[in-house]
Amino acid sequence: MSLFKTNEWWRTQCGVNESFDKHSLLITPLFGADRKDIIVIGSHSGYLRIYSPFSQWIEETKSPSGYKSSDLIVETQISDCIVDMKAGKFVSGSICFINDVIELTKLFSIKIMLMHHFFKWDHCDLEIAYEHLLPRFPASLTTGPFGGARGRDFLCIQCLDGTLLFYEQETPTFSLVLRNRLLPEPIVYVSRNDIFVTPSSSWILECYRQVVPLCHSKYKSMAEFGSKDRSEESKNLEPDWSYNIGEAVLDIDAVILSSFEVGILILGEKSLYCLKDNCVTLKYSKRLEYKALCFQPYVIEPDGKLMVLVIADTNTLMIYEGTTLRWSAQLPFTPVAVTRAHFQHLDGVIVVLSEEGQLEACYLGSEPSLFIAPPLHRRGYDYVAAEDELIELRKLAKKNKASGNQLSDVTMDAELIMSVTVSADLEPCPRGNQDDSKDDSEGRNLMCRITIELSTYMTLRDVQVYVDVSKPFVADKDRHVITNLCDRHVLRSMIYPTMDLPAMSSDVRITASYETADRGSLRVLQKTTQLPLKMMLRACPPENTSTFTATIKCSESLVAFSQLFPEFTGDVQRQNWNVLGLQHLQTGSVVTIVSGATSNRYRVQSNDGLSMALVVQQLMNRLKDKATGNFTTAIAQNHIQLVQSQMEAHYHSRQKVDKIASEIGLLSTQLRNIERRMLRAVRERNTRSLATTGLPFLLESTYRAIFALLDDLAIARAERERAGHGLRCVVRLLLLLLRLNVNDDKYAMLEAAIGFDPQLCDELDWEEIADVSLSAFLRSTSRKSTSHLDTKATTLTKMTSTKEFTKLKKRLVHAIERLDSCREADIVENEQLEAAGDHTSS
Repeated sequence: MSLFKTNEWWRTQCGVNESFDKHSLLITPLFGADRKDIIVIGSHSGYLRIYSPFSQWIEETKSPSGYKSSDLIVETQISDCIVDMKAGKFVSGSICFINDVIELTKLFSIKIMLMHHFFKWDHCDLEIAYEHLLPRFPASLTTGPFGGARGRDFLCIQCLDGTLLFYEQETPTFSLVLRNRLLPEPIVYVSRNDIFVTPSSSWILECYRQVVPLCHSKYKSMAEFGSKDRSEESKNLEPDWSYNIGEAVLDIDAVILSSFEVGILILGEKSLYCLKDNCVTLKYSKRLEYKALCFQPYVIEPDGKLMVLVIADTNTLMIYEGTTLRWSAQLPFTPVAVTRAHFQHLDGVIVVLSEEGQLEACYLGSEPSLFIAPPLHRRGYDYVAAEDELIELRKLAKKNKASGNQLSDVTMDAELIMSVTVSADLEPCPRGNQDDSKDDSEGRNLMCRITIELSTYMTLRDVQVYVDVSKPFVADKDRHVITNLCDRHVLRSMIYPTMDLPAMSSDVRITASYETADRGSLRVLQKTTQLPLKMMLRACPPENTSTFTATIKCSESLVAFSQLFPEFTGDVQRQNWNVLGLQHLQTGSVVTIVSGATSNRYRVQSNDGLSMALVVQQLMNRLKDKATGNFTTAIAQNHIQLVQSQMEAHYHSRQKVDKIASEIGLLSTQLRNIERRMLRAVRERNTRSLATTGLPFLLESTYRAIFALLDDLAIARAERERAGHGLRCVVRLLLLLLRLNVNDDKYAMLEAAIGFDPQLCDELDWEEIADVSLSAFLRSTSRKSTSHLDTKATTLTKMTSTKEFTKLKKRLVHAIERLDSCREADIVENEQLEAAGDHTSS
């Protein structure tokens, strides 16, 4: 990542929802050298665009004028896909490009005519000079005065199978086949020596010299080949010399270094090479410490310095003079093509094109201040002290490794700064619950926008961001992947409901994992935010009767509902001051909160126990922020019965799924046996008809039974998912109430034992894991000696009998009673300590 950034001179967007590659950008003085360079863009959607940038510096604003609509000269759709473009003397003042269609491939030569009007052009006309039908699918186009031709350029098309098709403008000539070709490779023509240079699939650079004169030895002219029988097989061509590159070649280009020397530049996956054109001499090579995307060599006149522009995968522009890095600057996007142009008001502009069509002409803007390190002063080296220091460092590293120390949160926050913003404005969701056929006038389907901003001062690789919300809400983009994060990046996601289930929590957990570029170590950063409560609840009239009740006692004075739930302040004013009714938007269940008139307590009541978890959680969190003092509650018998009923519903739904799956397995075995019998009858060519055997009828009935059971299996799995969500809600409610009565250590143990999501697995689910965890919890909290029990191996086996499930319910009751007894023991111990302290002071 560079500290400097390129300055924008001219920028535009080429189309919408179009794709581009390195062959989609062409810079050429299309209308003569006096009018400077013209930008030609060809997209994979078949659109041809020609730009003439007229941006200039404005002294008043101290900035360039930028893009204007008059800069776009031509925009037209030529075909379905433009593969490559070249400009040359094919027809006077023409541009040539390849049109690649699915059924038909063509080569067009288009003549561009410039209409003048008072020394300014009004528009350009495109005229097709000629076209060729291609016998193979093209990959790239190479042009030049092949064979030493003067005043005109010929065409060479490289096909996907490695075949080279040569055209003498309007006339097809001959074709050649290159050996060792699996995929099309970059190819360049050097007109000074009349050679073609291209790598093979074996990563060997090959040079083919005087290709056209070899064909002229058989035919008097290139046009003569076009009159011969076209069924003649293509000729194989042997290279004149070769050079082992040893790595895949991304691009290749040739530049004129002087009147007697031409340099061949090769961009590999890991290195940059420069070779001479007359032999296999390597001028220099540069090892790259990054992944290169594209490059562009050029020569600075009149010094004759060879400069190379290289684009890194970190959106960084590298400028090399030989093997020396002269400058680096950060680009605003990831380019797929880069080149250098001379515009009317600025020379040496760097033009880049992205895969999405972002076209920008930029400049560096300032002179680099190169830092040259001073020479080191030699001094005596104490090897004994260095060895002692090395031993101490090894001991320290071993100690840190044994203790498991990792980076602190401060260091991780400095590497990656993640800020999460939740929009308070809710929007109607068109992708809500599809099963809901009722009118959405009450705002049941609302969605919320979440913005995640990532920023870093260093290069981070493989950044993955996950958005996790609890049911019934989902994120439209729950996973974001960023290959390289260098600066600032903004991610957006929408949260909306999909099922008619009671909301359990408003937490949104954002998890980011990344690798550092220098060490390659994996880091994880996590943040939690809250969804707007109006996305789940709305104010409603309270209910007087209820089945489930939870009471929270406070040692200090109560806090008014207008302070606890300010988002419902306007609705609360229409109700009683000590009663608040909240209704779930998805299920319609009503939860009522009543504050005591004479006692300091809150009572949460509802006819649906599953809907109380969210309201109790919000009430407790807001009481901790607004109120002071201690909070206590009591676990009633109906709370335990609610958990046990949901456990039974989840267990029975699992048994139903297993029963249907076993029936499908039996029918599948029966189906295979029937098919085997029918195949045997066909092979034996039995004279009896298959219809008389009854096998076709049995086969069809088996198919129907399997399809019916598959529908039942889908319904049963949906019921198991709903039962699992209900179990998660009641367990969450139980843990929230227990948290007020026990210390943090015991609460963490019980939460780890039962406070996890059902796994939705056929073999092991919530019941099996909770059974083993509760057994370990009871052993750890028992006052008896359990040394012989701790060494007993615990295995996870599928729960199949009702007896085992009954033991699980008893273990849960014992765990809750154990926590209550521990709480009473702690209270008695604290009272004894306080009494002893008072006696000592007296």
